[in-house]
Amino acid sequence: MMDDQEFERIVCENERLIHYHIRSLQINDRNGDFFAEGLFALWQAFSTYKPELGQFSTYISWKIRNALIDKIRKDSKTEEVEARFQTLYKHNAFIENDIHDELFWQQVKSHLSTNQWKWVYYYIILDRSVEQIAKLEGVTPNAVKNWGKHARKKLKEVRFDT
Repeated sequence: MMDDQEFERIVCENERLIHYHIRSLQINDRNGDFFAEGLFALWQAFSTYKPELGQFSTYISWKIRNALIDKIRKDSKTEEVEARFQTLYKHNAFIENDIHDELFWQQVKSHLSTNQWKWVYYYIILDRSVEQIAKLEGVTPNAVKNWGKHARKKLKEVRFDT
C-alpha cells in the first residue's frame, strides 16, 4: 500500500517536472487543470511502477507527458464538438429567428459570389471572427479577408429596393 508521506515527498521532488512538461507542451494552465492532471499521472506512476522495467524518473516523466497530451486531445475534441453544436444551433436560430426581412437578404445574396455570401453570413450575421470562418471553411484567414474585401466593394455599388 502507498504511504501518504512517501507520495508527498515524491510530489515535492517532481512538482517542477510537471511544470516543465506543461511549459514544453506550450500549455496555458490558467485554472490548474493540467497541473492536476500531472499530479494524477504522478500518483498513477507511483502506484504502478515496477523497478525491473526501468528508472522511476523516466517512467514518471513519460506518464506525466502522456497524460498531459491525452488531456490536450480530449479538450480539443470537446471544443470541436461544442463549436459544431454552436454553429448548428446558431445556423438554425438564424434561419428560424433572425431573418426578419428575407427579401433583403436574398437581394444581398444575389449580388455576391458563394464565398462572398459566406463572409456576409458568418462575419456580419453570425458575428464570427475571420479565423473562425477560415477554420469552418478550411481556408486561410487571408482568403476570408479577400472574400470580405470583394463583398464590401460589390455591396457599395448596389442599390437595394426597400
